[in-house]
Amino acid sequence: MQPMLRIFIVNMIFFILMLFVNYSSATNVGDVANEQPALIQPASYAFSIWGLIYVLLFLWILKGLFARGEQKQIFKNTQVLIPVNFLLNSAWIITFTQEYIFMSTVVIFLLLLSLIILYRTVSRNESSGMVERIPFSIYIGWVSVASVVNVFTGFARSDATQFLGVGELGWTIAMLILLLVVAVMFTRMNRDVWYPLVFIWAYLATYIRSEEETLRWVILISIIILAINVLVQLIQNMKNPK
Repeated sequence: MQPMLRIFIVNMIFFILMLFVNYSSATNVGDVANEQPALIQPASYAFSIWGLIYVLLFLWILKGLFARGEQKQIFKNTQVLIPVNFLLNSAWIITFTQEYIFMSTVVIFLLLLSLIILYRTVSRNESSGMVERIPFSIYIGWVSVASVVNVFTGFARSDATQFLGVGELGWTIAMLILLLVVAVMFTRMNRDVWYPLVFIWAYLATYIRSEEETLRWVILISIIILAINVLVQLIQNMKNPK
């Protein structure tokens, strides 16, 4: 069997397994999240981004069958990372829907770590372009936000929203600002405009859902900064294409 065909088959097996676990438990995830929602939790429609992520991942896997020359190395270098990532994705769904919130938090940070390694592995390949990176830009963007939401869900469910004299609102604002800084830095370091677009999507959904006036102002200002950041990076990318 040709190496690229073998990699494609293995990736598809784990991809189908991930889809099965995700879609068989999708309703339960929403139910668990809405039992005691954290202030940082986005409106339900925001989670539809998973559909886009899965479509892009499928197209990326399919592209491996037609890879030529140096592009083959991208799929060879990720042939272990991709199945591991899909298994961690499935494990998070299982732990979260079973309401093992602490365990699900550990798993989602492992998922984020695997995505960081994947993103760097794909980006470092000389033949890697925007098409190769987009699925992972959006995927890592959403998991970055979801990791923080998972932590705050755990705090809300354990009534541990007061820490170091700061309540949930204070910590939520602090984390939104921290995520904003991360998004801007990631954009500048990687010339990646797709990653911050995911943050804009998540922040808009949180703004729509929130009734806290102070929080809404912080989110609105953050969205404006993120939008400016995207625009500036787009202009720089056009002036200095790789």
